[in-house]
Amino acid sequence: MLIQMNKSIKSLALFMVLVLVLASCKSKKALVDAQPEPEPMEEPAPTPEPEPEPEPEPRDVRSAPEATLDTRLNNYFAAIASASSNDVANRNIREALGLFSNGTAPVLIIIYAANGTEDYDEPTDITKYLNYIKDTGNNVHRVKEVVRDPSGKIKELVLVKK
Repeated sequence: MLIQMNKSIKSLALFMVLVLVLASCKSKKALVDAQPEPEPMEEPAPTPEPEPEPEPEPRDVRSAPEATLDTRLNNYFAAIASASSNDVANRNIREALGLFSNGTAPVLIIIYAANGTEDYDEPTDITKYLNYIKDTGNNVHRVKEVVRDPSGKIKELVLVKK
């Protein structure tokens, strides 16, 4: 009988725990359900801001060189060709490269022009061209055309024989 009473007490305790758990779940659900959902507020439609006119995208500018830029480049070419030493020539090359967007900016040399048709020598880059002037001491080209990047640096250079 004691064993049967012990089992009854355990069953009763288990039943009470189960009732408490279920009751607590129901009360939480009731609390959650009891809170009314907030009504969605209608916000006034924002007035669209006037869009500023889009600025034209900077493009490559292909033009005849400015007199000062033309003169500066031709002066660098002459200074490199007639430099008294390699150190002086290399310093002038470094200064001249500062005008370009990078050391691999293409240099096109016109070797023939007639009837609106131009023939070009094999393309090179500015670093190779400046070193060629230094090595040979010949400055036989002048600036004809310059292409600049949006930051104003020289992106491409077209030369013609003097």
